[in-house]
Amino acid sequence: MGKYLFIALNNLVLFSHTSKILKKIGLLISLFLCLTANAQVKHMFDSMRYDFKQRKKFFVSLDGKNNLVSDMNLKMFGLQGGYQYNKRTSVYLGIYWTYNNPSKIIANAPAVGQSDSNTIYSSYGITYINFGTEYIFFNTKKWRLSIPAALGIGRGYNIITQNNKVIKKERSGILPLELGLNVSYKLKWWLWIGAGIGTRFSLNSTNEYNGSFYTFGLQLKTGEIYKRVKKLVKKEK
Repeated sequence: MGKYLFIALNNLVLFSHTSKILKKIGLLISLFLCLTANAQVKHMFDSMRYDFKQRKKFFVSLDGKNNLVSDMNLKMFGLQGGYQYNKRTSVYLGIYWTYNNPSKIIANAPAVGQSDSNTIYSSYGITYINFGTEYIFFNTKKWRLSIPAALGIGRGYNIITQNNKVIKKERSGILPLELGLNVSYKLKWWLWIGAGIGTRFSLNSTNEYNGSFYTFGLQLKTGEIYKRVKKLVKKEK
């Protein structure tokens, strides 16, 4: 958030020539916000380095995302596996792919209420593997906020059809960099509700697969469920 305030204040300083004092005040505030943001980032990396020296726990989880690509909402399914250190910092390897990809008309749109065999449709999809990390920067009994970041490699494709026949299939290699923010709220000891937003940017020249994504759903704490079931089984024995 400090970064955006920093940019806004700089714009104010650049375009306002009414007062030299205002410029100096704006510059000092911008510098202070920039240093504060840098200090927060440094604190996060210092905390992560500390976590990596603490106890780790293996985890496997399912993940789902709604991706916006070329003005279409693509549903994505994912599987993650990795380690969580000090109950705060996670590293994981994930695999993701889209399914039930929607189509949009790109040429020869039919009249309302009619069909046309000349109509041409486009359908996008993405598949990739990524290496990611997630840092929990706010954690209470009820709330949990974290920052996920991941870098991957995969491919995107665009299937162009006409009259239910594929007339062209375009494939592109992608190097997706993803950054986001996740928020979770505890409903029960075994059940959380969570939501997240983020953005995806391909590091190569294929920018048609850039876009935002969002998540929303329930989170089952399978690890905690397993521990409690295990304790009950031991007591019964």
